[in-house]
Amino acid sequence: MVKISIIDGHHQAKSRNTKNGVRYFQDAYVHLGGAFPHQIEIPLKAPTDANPVGEYELSLNNFQVGRFKNLELNPFEVGLIPLSKTLSKAS
Repeated sequence: MVKISIIDGHHQAKSRNTKNGVRYFQDAYVHLGGAFPHQIEIPLKAPTDANPVGEYELSLNNFQVGRFKNLELNPFEVGLIPLSKTLSKAS
C-alpha cells in the first residue's frame, strides 16, 4: 500500500498556466518508508476535484500496462481511496 497524506493548508487546488492551458493540482505527501514523506502534486481535472484533508491510498485504477509491457502509473489521473474507508471495510 502506498499511503498519501493531504494535510491542512494543502487541501485546496492550485493552478499553473501552461502552453496548453491551465493545469490544476493539489499538494500531497507520499510515504515511501523513509524517515520523511515526499511532497508530490496530484493532478486534478478541475479545482472542485480537490481531496479533503486526510489519509489515502492509491487506487488500482492508477496503474496501466505501457507499450513495452511495463507497469506504469498514469501521470494524468491519480485516483485516491480514503484510508479510513479501507480500514472499516477490512474489519
